[in-house]
Amino acid sequence: MKRVPGVVWIGAACGLIAFLFVFTPWATSSAKAKAAAEGLRSGSVYAQRGAPDLVDAERAERIIGDRAIVVALFDEEPLTEFSGEDNPRRALCQDLASLVPSNLVVVFAADEDGEYGSSYCDGPSFPIEDNFSLKVIAGAEQSWKYRTTSTDLTPELEEYVLTFDVTAAEDHGEVPRRGPVPDAMAFGQLLMACAAMIAATVLLFLLLRQAAKALRRRQGKTGALRKRRKAIDARLSKVAERVLRPRDPECASNAKLAADYADALHRFREADTSQRLGVVEAKVTELENVIR
Repeated sequence: MKRVPGVVWIGAACGLIAFLFVFTPWATSSAKAKAAAEGLRSGSVYAQRGAPDLVDAERAERIIGDRAIVVALFDEEPLTEFSGEDNPRRALCQDLASLVPSNLVVVFAADEDGEYGSSYCDGPSFPIEDNFSLKVIAGAEQSWKYRTTSTDLTPELEEYVLTFDVTAAEDHGEVPRRGPVPDAMAFGQLLMACAAMIAATVLLFLLLRQAAKALRRRQGKTGALRKRRKAIDARLSKVAERVLRPRDPECASNAKLAADYADALHRFREADTSQRLGVVEAKVTELENVIR
């Protein structure tokens, strides 16, 4: 059985690590967040069955329109799915924001003590940064605290949307519009994505390996040519001594010998391949045979 090259295993491991880092398949969203995200595909407001009438869902839908704001109204049950969090309501908000990444998210739900209220958070792909959402909340809160009551929290959204428009116009020049809810990847799609990333990484490693081998071969050939040139140069130097200062009088009057030497020297200077150096070596050998 043919042994699998180590570079393949290294590439596969790197591809798997990249897949886990990008897709984090173990990070599953809560049932509440998934249900809300599905409900937000068709509008800006999701109202869970049993949600209290503290927020007028229809009024909120009209107020928000197509702005990059989504609202989820949950029932008054404690958020047991997030009981281990310091702020369960905010944890639910962030969970939902990961499923509607290009929007600002508003969640109305009960905290661990059963108190019903709101939490605000940013989707990770919301187009405006620089603490935009914090400025919106801070500005809106100055107004909604005088309008909301224990039985009506709808003015909170009204002031939030109004401040959103003003702040967006000042900071961004336009009001961001609501983005689509991305489809969650099924198990089969995750497997395909994992296989694709592993295959791509292995291919990249193999290409890099072949490129490194080609570079080493080229460097080896260059080094070999350099050694041959050095040896030929030394031989030409010895031939030059005999041609310029011949010990045999016949060599001194041999114009052909000098011409052959000049030709060999010219070819040597122009030789940039192994084949051309071979021709020069043959010429030098002929000269050496003549002057012996």
